[in-house]
Amino acid sequence: MVLDPNLRVIANLALSDVNAHNQLLQKILTNLPPIDDHAGVPLSAPALIVPRVFDRDFCQELINLYHTQGGKESGFMREKDGKTIGIQDYGFKRRKDCEIVSEETKARFRAYLVRRLVPEIAKAFQFKVTRIERYIVACYEAEVGGFFRPHRDNTTKGTAHRRFAVSINLNAEEYEGGDLRFPEFGSRTYRAPTGGAVVFSCSLLHEATPVTKGIRYATLPFLYDDEAAKIRQANLQFLSGDVVNLNT
Repeated sequence: MVLDPNLRVIANLALSDVNAHNQLLQKILTNLPPIDDHAGVPLSAPALIVPRVFDRDFCQELINLYHTQGGKESGFMREKDGKTIGIQDYGFKRRKDCEIVSEETKARFRAYLVRRLVPEIAKAFQFKVTRIERYIVACYEAEVGGFFRPHRDNTTKGTAHRRFAVSINLNAEEYEGGDLRFPEFGSRTYRAPTGGAVVFSCSLLHEATPVTKGIRYATLPFLYDDEAAKIRQANLQFLSGDVVNLNT
């Protein structure tokens, strides 16, 4: 089978005659357009960009918080033997995170989202956000080529409740690289301005491209609703505190 970037079948070739199969396959592949032109029209990922979610003072406050606390290596979630575990693998992700623990800061964080972002999500996606998961400041450094390979954010029992991912840049003018890409929709990259957000379904394949100069600071919450909260509660039993470090 020949698949398009969205993993949809565009050719299904019989294997009864190997030579005929290979000739036909070569003909199909030779005639395929470049990946970015496979639809015949320019494609954009179904991602919402909303400017001015955080003001610049709050962005700087969060960056200062990272400088004060420092960050820890950030992993990702995988399913193993029916449990959701953490994985650290420098070949797949290089990022450091610090947790926002101040209740006052978290309250201001929520207030910005409720006032400036949640209504835009309701308008664009007809979805009522009522819950937020994690308050962090993330750091992608050019020194280590900070990146996150293509992945989806809801593929384990411990993450199945996630509905929308949010990427809010805190210093968009101060680094190169470090943009979002949705491989199923071509090679185009997406970058919100400082204080702005990119919002997209957690089911979409996406990546953070390597930072090639400077340091990218961002905050990366997940949003969901009351129905999804029931899924999260039911799946807590599958969450494991285990972290597998593949870098040692």
